[in-house]
Amino acid sequence: MARKPVHEEHENHERWLVSYADFITLLFAFFVVMYSISSVNEGKYKVLSDTLFAAFTGQPKMPAPIQQGEPFNTVASTVKLPPLPQPTSLQPVPHVSIIERPTPEPKDASQALEKIALQIKTLLKPLIDKGDVNINLTPLGVVIEINAKVLFASGQASLAPGADAVLTRVAHVIRSIPYQIQVNGFTDNVPIHTPQFQSNWALSAQRAVTVVEIFIDQGVAPEQLVAAGYGQYHPIASNGNPQGQAKNRRVSIVVVAPQHPTQVGNTPLMSGGIQERG
Repeated sequence: MARKPVHEEHENHERWLVSYADFITLLFAFFVVMYSISSVNEGKYKVLSDTLFAAFTGQPKMPAPIQQGEPFNTVASTVKLPPLPQPTSLQPVPHVSIIERPTPEPKDASQALEKIALQIKTLLKPLIDKGDVNINLTPLGVVIEINAKVLFASGQASLAPGADAVLTRVAHVIRSIPYQIQVNGFTDNVPIHTPQFQSNWALSAQRAVTVVEIFIDQGVAPEQLVAAGYGQYHPIASNGNPQGQAKNRRVSIVVVAPQHPTQVGNTPLMSGGIQERG
């Protein structure tokens, strides 16, 4: 009887999968261990340590009670530094007051204003005699009324010849006093409408500013100066005739008495400035 041929078994080429599966399992276990170790939770670390100890030695270890509230830390404790010395006493910070010009007493202020009025009267005596300048000592202070024709040409705000000398004399008196100086411009009721000035408001204000700028050039402190334009709305004479209109065209320089709100004409004049009405 004939034998059946024996077929040779084929070689298994997939045996490497067994080793590969074992390697992957070990690699997975390794990363699980690394992840567990990376946690700073002391309880988990102790459980893992005890489990590995029991697995490799066969001797189970009694877990120690986990201490709550003490984070796992292998770093040595911080070195305690000696306490900083406490100051026995603190020196008070010296008070530095703002330097201001002294405000004269009422009696001294009154005497100072009288002296100012006398000095300006002496310097401007020729103009006073002609009626172009009028100086009065009032509860407001020293009021110096200068006719506009002494300082300006008609309808102009630039100084006329000789006006600079007049204002310089006044500036030499007022530049050394600690009082507020208010320069007010006034016009008559004749309307003005030129490329430079659209109204009497603009003309009177610009004339006041021109006088203030001369005072600053002559050494008067800018923070003491105030310029205001009143236009035609505060006349001192009737605008019904040329003589009255000429009187109304003027510049008023007021050396204001300290702490004394009063009035110029019918207009309230406060220490902070002039309130314009019209």
